[in-house]
Amino acid sequence: MKRFWLASVALAALLASPAMAADWPPIAPTYAPPAPPPPAIYSWWTGCYLGGNVGGTWTRAFYTAASPVVGREDFTFIPKAVIGGGQLGCQYQWDSLVFGLEGTWSWSNLQQSQPSILSPGRERSIGIDQIGTITPRVGYTWDNTMLYAKVGWAGVRVSARARNLGTGENINFTDFTSGWTVGVGMEHVPWQNIVLGVEANYYNVGSFDHSGVDTFGVPAQFSNTSASLWSISVRASYLFSPPIGTRYVN
Repeated sequence: MKRFWLASVALAALLASPAMAADWPPIAPTYAPPAPPPPAIYSWWTGCYLGGNVGGTWTRAFYTAASPVVGREDFTFIPKAVIGGGQLGCQYQWDSLVFGLEGTWSWSNLQQSQPSILSPGRERSIGIDQIGTITPRVGYTWDNTMLYAKVGWAGVRVSARARNLGTGENINFTDFTSGWTVGVGMEHVPWQNIVLGVEANYYNVGSFDHSGVDTFGVPAQFSNTSASLWSISVRASYLFSPPIGTRYVN
């Protein structure tokens, strides 16, 4: 009899449990919230740019002028002048580093004359009026400011002249000679696509030796030629780039 009652109670509990469960509110499944995205990195520097620059330049140039009439005489020139031109380049930002390639073309009026000691009434002069460069650039950025360095090819147009004060110029050897350049600079993006900066450069000009005859048919020669140039310029460029995008790093 006791077993009968126990079985009846168990059967009643089984029959009642679905009805009791229906009266309980549903329990929402538990799950972990999604992880927040990693910090965003903004790229200010990727793209191609076009701009202009202006500043000051100075040089130390040297040559030996020789002719069978005057003999050999050494000249050293240290002129200063304004320099200005344009720059064109493309670059890519990878994390905090920027890699690029840039070309520049500048105009100047570096000129100086010296009287000849061996031949009174004559003078020798130097002139540098064009400078072109092609250089890779590497920069380090923090947000919208970048420090960079560059090194590469430089071409300089140099003129070596001799002049008789009474009859005028009688020798003019002009040549576009190759050398190398190195520079450092800082740039800042105050507004998207506008890049402002300052840059210092050193140019090492290769030899521009020349020989020929003057207007009187006398042989003339410029030898032992060398020139080093320095410049400091301010720059402004427009960066052709897509709107500032966000990249996420894992």
